[in-house]
Amino acid sequence: MKSQREVEREYNKLLQDVATKDYYKVDLTNRVNCYLCSCGQITKTKDLDAGTTPMFIKCETCGKDARSTFYQDIRPDQEPTYEWYRPALKEVLKLRSKETTLDHVLSGGLLLRKCNLSLTVPR
Repeated sequence: MKSQREVEREYNKLLQDVATKDYYKVDLTNRVNCYLCSCGQITKTKDLDAGTTPMFIKCETCGKDARSTFYQDIRPDQEPTYEWYRPALKEVLKLRSKETTLDHVLSGGLLLRKCNLSLTVPR
């Protein structure tokens, strides 16, 4: 397991890369992706930060692998229900026992969470 100091050092290097490398200079204005499952379910995601997202996620309906459409919005009428984000250092430190996820994040990978739909209050 990586030490807290090692994780902090790698995370700070990541933030430096995010601030300076062209790879992370992506227009996030309407960066959405769809994940299509063999059961027909489409899970739509949006990127809050620039980074790496996986080709597969678990289908929210049946639990099988849903495959990325590589940022082709095949459901423009559907709002995203999940969002990809870069976790803060405090959250990253909690991942120390999950080496694969920790390595993913420290290599520029993003984590997935449900969108906070309660922020959109109808008038």
